[in-house]
Amino acid sequence: MNAILKEYDSSKILLDNLDRTLLNLINSLLEQKSIRVHQVQTRVKDRDSLENKIIRKNNKYGSLSDITDIVGVRIITYFDDEVDQIATMIEEEFFIDQDNSVDKREVDNDKFGYRSLHYVANLKKDRINLLEYSSYGEQKFEFQIRTILQHSWAEIEHDLGYKGEFEIPSTAKRTFYRVAALLEQADIEFVKLKSTIAEYETSLSQDIKTNPSQIEINKASLTSFMSQNDNVIIFEDDVFVGECNLVIIDFDIERFAHDKLINRIKKLGINNIKQLEEFYLGNEGRLREIIEYIFLEENQKPVNRGDSVLILINNTFSDNEI
Repeated sequence: MNAILKEYDSSKILLDNLDRTLLNLINSLLEQKSIRVHQVQTRVKDRDSLENKIIRKNNKYGSLSDITDIVGVRIITYFDDEVDQIATMIEEEFFIDQDNSVDKREVDNDKFGYRSLHYVANLKKDRINLLEYSSYGEQKFEFQIRTILQHSWAEIEHDLGYKGEFEIPSTAKRTFYRVAALLEQADIEFVKLKSTIAEYETSLSQDIKTNPSQIEINKASLTSFMSQNDNVIIFEDDVFVGECNLVIIDFDIERFAHDKLINRIKKLGINNIKQLEEFYLGNEGRLREIIEYIFLEENQKPVNRGDSVLILINNTFSDNEI
């Protein structure tokens, strides 16, 4: 044990650097693949935890390299189906030690504890050949991938001081099983809910074109109108680009299609997409003047697709307040 701890002390700076490198790398990979997660956490096992693990494992380890979770990365997803999506990314980007990896979603289903996917991995050779990764060699680290509900379960277990099935009274076991089942069912239902919303948003664009009077104003329908309505696109290309020499970028419109904007639209007596389109078309002349005034001498300034809707509603609402 003393030899391992001495090796740990001499490697601590390298391990801390690897910790920060993995955090940056994972966040970059997630961004490249447009995967949104709740949180990415990294940590280097502290000396006391390492010492306790060596004692607990009863001389299992001969050197520091035998301990595969010295550096750990935890990726917490919103939805259960995203665990496999991130797992695919990890498998593509890292070398996986299959012998030491375990999918706890598939084993020990009758036991307490959270279900998560554990990968032991190291950097692939093509990445090690890059200067910024060269010092890490084949140093192993562990990935834990789990949902936010699974993470909550694990945190509550830890707070209760629960370590194993036989460390709590039998009267409490039913409660543990019931809560675990509720959280697992909640994970399943959230995936179903996400799928239902995605199907609605996919069909929404066509429904808006064919039957706009039946589409109520909500975040999804307003986002679709601002980004995909032909009249909005033609007007913005003509005024923003053609007359004001601005640059239109595709931005996160959902940030602007918030409850405050929706409430303002409804206070103007606009309750469905057809009414919104008629209001937009009926005010194009006034909107053109407002935009030309706002962006006077602002050549090449970027604007967001759908900004004209935002400008029209906010300006009209201000006029009504006056």
